[in-house]
Amino acid sequence: MSETVQLEQLLNEKTGVEDESRELDEEQRQLKLRAKMLTEKIIQELKKKNNAKQDAVNKLQSKVGELESQLNSLSVSSVIGTSDIAEGNGEEKAAEPFEAEAQMANENIVSVTEVAEATIEESIDSKDKKKRKFF
Repeated sequence: MSETVQLEQLLNEKTGVEDESRELDEEQRQLKLRAKMLTEKIIQELKKKNNAKQDAVNKLQSKVGELESQLNSLSVSSVIGTSDIAEGNGEEKAAEPFEAEAQMANENIVSVTEVAEATIEESIDSKDKKKRKFF
């Protein structure tokens, strides 16, 4: 009889373990489903943030475009202003800084060119002198 009792206990234990296995499988399925739903919610929130960032970027791009247009129109008006100076429209003061900057830029370019040429001539002269010393 003791074997019958042991067998019955083992069968009961087996049934309990099988029930636990099914419960664990169900819990695992529920957790996977919950993880999937949470991931989808995170994706939606990230998309909302990205849309907000994209809107901000678009606004900045349009602002940059407006500013570039203003800069271009100011550049064009300064060029027109320099031609108006010859006509005597009284915009000489506005154009003077631009002319001074352009003149300084031209002077810098010329001076850099002159220094570069002088350096090249000096290096050539020193090489010629060295060659002549050996002969």
